Amino acid sequence: MRRRTATPDYLKECMGDALLELMREKPLEKITIEEMTAKADVGRSTYFRYFKTKEEVLSFKVLAMYRRFSQDLHISHMDTDSNLMTMLTGFFSFWLAIRETVEQVISTGHQHVLFSAYNHIMEQARDEAGRTNGYEQCFIMSGIFGVLYIWVTTGYRESPEELADVIVHKVAPVFQ
Repeated sequence: MRRRTATPDYLKECMGDALLELMREKPLEKITIEEMTAKADVGRSTYFRYFKTKEEVLSFKVLAMYRRFSQDLHISHMDTDSNLMTMLTGFFSFWLAIRETVEQVISTGHQHVLFSAYNHIMEQARDEAGRTNGYEQCFIMSGIFGVLYIWVTTGYRESPEELADVIVHKVAPVFQ
């Protein structure tokens, strides 16, 4: 018997979970929509109702993980009352917490999926903070993602606190 009432977010997360599981067996490009939806126990029409690409499914999953991480810790990483060090530490802690997913996505050459999710997180933060300077925000967002990518691909050598400290005390002062 099928589940009673599943929310759209629940169904979308089920597809994300199924896709990540299938990616352990074969490349994303070889996974069919039918395989993913069958594993997720959702209809094909559900996929097409919410997504255009499998990359969108992965991006949604990362965003859902971020929302849960933020809620569980009762924090907003982009809270204007927090200092930059606290925000960055929390932000990098999230990526470390989902390390297995991040590494799986990067190892299959789909880091653009992470950038898409990251970009969405940062755009929400920018909108909440009322920032309007698009060039400045783009520069900052790209720079932080570059740091994140190097951190992940070099094996998370620093702790989230150490990485935040590098940005706050070594990188940011260069631009002031």
